[in-house]
Amino acid sequence: MTTAISKEERQKDLRETKDGSSQMQVYLRLLGYVRPYTIPFVLGLLVAIPSGSMDGAIAWLAGQGLQKIFVEKREYLIYYLPIAVLVIAALQGIFRFFESYTIRFVGGSAIRDLRNELFCHIESQPLLYFQGQSSGVLIGRMINDIAIIENAIAQTFQSMISRTITLISLVIVLLLQSWQLSLIALSILSLIVVPVGILGRKIRKSSRGGQEAIGDLVSVISESIQGAKVVQSFNLENFQISRFMTTNHNFFNNTMKAVRAESMMSPILAMIGAIGIAVVMWVAGYQVIHQHMTLGALTSFVIALLLLYSPIKNIGRINGVVQPALAAAHRVFEVLDRKPELSDMENAQNLPLKPHVIKFDHVYFQYPNNESSVPANMVLRDINLEIPYGQMVALVGASGSGKTTMANLVPRFFDVTSGTLYIDSLAIQNYTLRSLRDQIAIVTQDNFLFNTTIEENIRLGNLESTQEEVYEAAKAAYCQDFIEDLPHGYKTVIGERGIRLSGGQQQRLAIARAFLKNAPILILDEATSSLDNESEAMVQAALNNLTRGRTVIVIAHRLSTVKHADVIVVLENGNIIETGNHKTLSVAGGAYARLLSAQFERPSS
Repeated sequence: MTTAISKEERQKDLRETKDGSSQMQVYLRLLGYVRPYTIPFVLGLLVAIPSGSMDGAIAWLAGQGLQKIFVEKREYLIYYLPIAVLVIAALQGIFRFFESYTIRFVGGSAIRDLRNELFCHIESQPLLYFQGQSSGVLIGRMINDIAIIENAIAQTFQSMISRTITLISLVIVLLLQSWQLSLIALSILSLIVVPVGILGRKIRKSSRGGQEAIGDLVSVISESIQGAKVVQSFNLENFQISRFMTTNHNFFNNTMKAVRAESMMSPILAMIGAIGIAVVMWVAGYQVIHQHMTLGALTSFVIALLLLYSPIKNIGRINGVVQPALAAAHRVFEVLDRKPELSDMENAQNLPLKPHVIKFDHVYFQYPNNESSVPANMVLRDINLEIPYGQMVALVGASGSGKTTMANLVPRFFDVTSGTLYIDSLAIQNYTLRSLRDQIAIVTQDNFLFNTTIEENIRLGNLESTQEEVYEAAKAAYCQDFIEDLPHGYKTVIGERGIRLSGGQQQRLAIARAFLKNAPILILDEATSSLDNESEAMVQAALNNLTRGRTVIVIAHRLSTVKHADVIVVLENGNIIETGNHKTLSVAGGAYARLLSAQFERPSS
């Protein structure tokens, strides 16, 4: 039994050691963001020295003044002592302003850089990363966690520096007046370290749980707002409310655990401080009565001791701010430490701007989060296909056959598991991601439109385009008619995800964006599948304009939209089972013919 207990204790000690080491690493890493602002930080430190030492000066001056006025009978000093205290207080206020401003500038700048780095890092992640992450969690880390760190840095730097200097100056006053009393007082006050350490760990643990709950809350809110139509159509309001209340209660519980630990800190610190003051007053009173200590020295000592309690209490409170920040920083650094799974290989070259040939050579693909490496279980299996430049190739097949996955390999949203995907004569990994994607335009069934103007949404296809080029792209995509009917024309803000536009109008805007990009490779993924006949006709006319002279990959369930493709590729369970044009495949009696029959034949009544 004893051996088991000792093992548990050793494991606990090991965990605490690791936690302490991890804490120190997080501290040092956060300080790394302060390094570029060393000059203003040093200026803040220099200003903090007179700012923090003024309390010690006031304590010393009050004791010396009372000694000289009442004991040594220098009554004329009674007129100068208040003035001196006011001058010191005024100087302290001036120094504290500059200290506060410079330290907060450093903290704010460091947080700005951290937030920028986090967003840039998230933007560099591959598509698969976002598919495996909750948007609410990522938003929570970007906003809530960074805000917690910002608050901690602002409070910690300013309070810790100033209060530490105040602490040092007051301790000097104490030692000058009576080193024996100082040892008694400081030995009692040093007991503060124990509750600060114990409660600090509890605060950090609870804060981490609360921050994770915030991410879950953001996810529920985001889903409820973006999926409002689904929620209402399926009468899911009560279900969503229940989810929100459960998550909110989880957040509340974690918050209250942290609050309980923080609330315990203040009375414990106050009690330790009161014990120290009570013991000192008893010993000091004895010394004054027996003339071992002057009245002035006692006054300075007591004032310094009373003033000493405030910085000690503030430093203890800082721990309650720092611990949630450490938990938040740990979560932020978890994201920053995740290396992008897709990146440019060494010596990658830019893909030249010209028509391209695309070739799949024995390509196999499995999503990285699926551990199966058996070829028979892969999403794509032994894909061999060459797409000459200027041709339209249609990928057809049942849902889940691998059509979209195959198209997603071309802009390198994912890397092939085995085999090679070529653009012209080189494997796709030999080109930089930026130059590759610059030459690919994508129009999907659910195109994302931003909550900005129509003009800005189209210009996203080419940020350097002129206004005339934007207008020409809109005309080519048959957008001009409905844009002119809008109250502010091209300056009309279309709402989140283009909610103020119809489905057909949203699709035509996405096509206009692709026109403006003017890329030699075009991918159309179910671009007309969710439209009515009239809207589909308009969108199809725009697509016909867009596909001229480009290498086009079309994914479609409506086989009527791919009749004019140069090559139709039929996929089934990740395999290519047929290739040919519409005319030859429709009479071959194979899988394509069966798909045609299923779509266009109607049972007789």
